[in-house]
Amino acid sequence: MTVLENAALREKLMEQFHIKDCFESMTGLNFELVNFSSDEYMVREGEGVDCIYFLLVGRVKLYACSVKRDFGIIFMNSGLIGDSEFVTGRAATRSAQVVGDALCMKLSTRTSRHRLMSDRTFLRYLAQQLAEKLTLSETTPADAGAEMSTEERLYDYLKLSAEDGRITESLGTISQIMGVSYRHLIRMMNSLVDEGKIRHGKRKGAYFIA
Repeated sequence: MTVLENAALREKLMEQFHIKDCFESMTGLNFELVNFSSDEYMVREGEGVDCIYFLLVGRVKLYACSVKRDFGIIFMNSGLIGDSEFVTGRAATRSAQVVGDALCMKLSTRTSRHRLMSDRTFLRYLAQQLAEKLTLSETTPADAGAEMSTEERLYDYLKLSAEDGRITESLGTISQIMGVSYRHLIRMMNSLVDEGKIRHGKRKGAYFIA
């Protein structure tokens, strides 16, 4: 994560994305404009979170590696990261990893939790964001995932995460998400190629959805 020390740009983006409209007052709130590089983690599963990110530009995937039968991936192009952790006060139950670069407004909650929990405008916005995220998560029911083979879940994941048909994830990252060894992942990828579901690219290690 890189903090962009540009006060003029930060204020311009605060206005452009109507962030100030999410609060009754900006008093006592500490915002930073930050940039994440491709594959960088904003939040890691199992770790504490002391901030909320407003995703301005970019794409972020949320997933839980601890639930092997259902990776439950969610892709976000806007919205809040760290909101459910703020509400519960608990460690993250999902990792949030950047796909490509992402530009965010980071709101520190370390010393402003009480202030934010009494801000009715922010709480309404927070409730809306949590509801939208819940709706997204319900598009991949856990029961359906339980009935699928690992190879079928892999193919579903590849289709979800592909960009213009190109599989951009590193195989190491995919094996971690799927909860399988790198070697077993390669065997499944080769099987999907043989079935005609994915195809090799011209560059070594490149794959595309067929």
